[in-house]
Amino acid sequence: MKPYSFIIFVCAVLLVIFGSLLVLSASSTFAQLKFDNPQALFAAHIGKAIGGVVLMAILAMVDYHHYKKYSKIVLIGAIVLLVITVFFAPEVKGSQRSFTIGSVSFQPVELVKIALFIHLAAMLERIGDDITDIKLGVFNPLIWVGIVVVLVLLQPNVSNGVLILATGIAMLFVAGIRIQHFLAFAGGGFVMALGYALYKPHSFKRISSHLGAIFGDGDFHPQVMQSLYGLGSGGVLGVGLGHSAQRNLFLPEAYGDFIFAVAGEEAGMIGTVGVLLAYSAILVCGLIIAKNAKDKFGKLLAFAIAFSIPLYGFVNAAVAIGVVPVTGLPLPLISHGGTAIIIVCSSIGILLNIGLSSKTDEAKQTSTKKEAKTWQEQPV
Repeated sequence: MKPYSFIIFVCAVLLVIFGSLLVLSASSTFAQLKFDNPQALFAAHIGKAIGGVVLMAILAMVDYHHYKKYSKIVLIGAIVLLVITVFFAPEVKGSQRSFTIGSVSFQPVELVKIALFIHLAAMLERIGDDITDIKLGVFNPLIWVGIVVVLVLLQPNVSNGVLILATGIAMLFVAGIRIQHFLAFAGGGFVMALGYALYKPHSFKRISSHLGAIFGDGDFHPQVMQSLYGLGSGGVLGVGLGHSAQRNLFLPEAYGDFIFAVAGEEAGMIGTVGVLLAYSAILVCGLIIAKNAKDKFGKLLAFAIAFSIPLYGFVNAAVAIGVVPVTGLPLPLISHGGTAIIIVCSSIGILLNIGLSSKTDEAKQTSTKKEAKTWQEQPV
């Protein structure tokens, strides 16, 4: 699986590099006005981006089985941090998603996601053939998923909660739960998430206005409108890196949630398609690594990482082009931010190690040793 791990590594590094260039451009006007330094936000971002890539390379060399024994403790710790954030962190833009220690801002949801995926993979491996039992194979794992999702929804962070739920249920399906259990819980989860989204005023407003823009006479969200202007003005080749008009405060969060629009404006359709192809390569190669992992723990963990990162990327792109309502999700490996890029890079490092430890490579090594032994035993 080394070729697939190499492809994922190259795609991830290219996304980080491209994202850093976009952050430098997209944040310059805002940083100049707020900090009197056009490179202030970029300086904060690039250090974390480099740190993330270094962590990715280090974790690619660490045996992924080590995470299994500590998965429950780490998940409980991450959940405690999430509880602290939900109930004690200051409210920013109507939600409580991060807390600050000194000058460092931390979003526990990023840590709790990968901790949940690791623990679910370990738990489902232990369940083994009892996966078809509704209590052991579905209810018990979903208790952990439910705790995390409920806390994320309380922030409120509806879109993140929905995608965590989707990844958790997808892991159960891959692990082998009965199809009727999968359909029941997937459908029930979707209905409950939609009901909660319609119950919360901010998400209800986003959904209703978006549907009104598509099927009625309403307008898209102002950020989506500016995003479409940026994507449209970029054409095929783009206006060039550093020449975005949307970064000049026309598009709020140009360096964050809507950086995909800046990519389309500055690098054109080639840039946006390249980004989506990179996510697609991570998805496909990651699924191949999952298929060939040497144990169930590796299979499920590789699947969760390979499935979730492109999922977030595709949803972010769908928001930027007006396909789905505004979600507030960052573009993985590209958007400005500290916690997200470090955790995503670390997750990819784990995926790389699973690929480097795959049974295909072991089989090849065993076959080579057998051939060498046979050759040595042949009479001369």
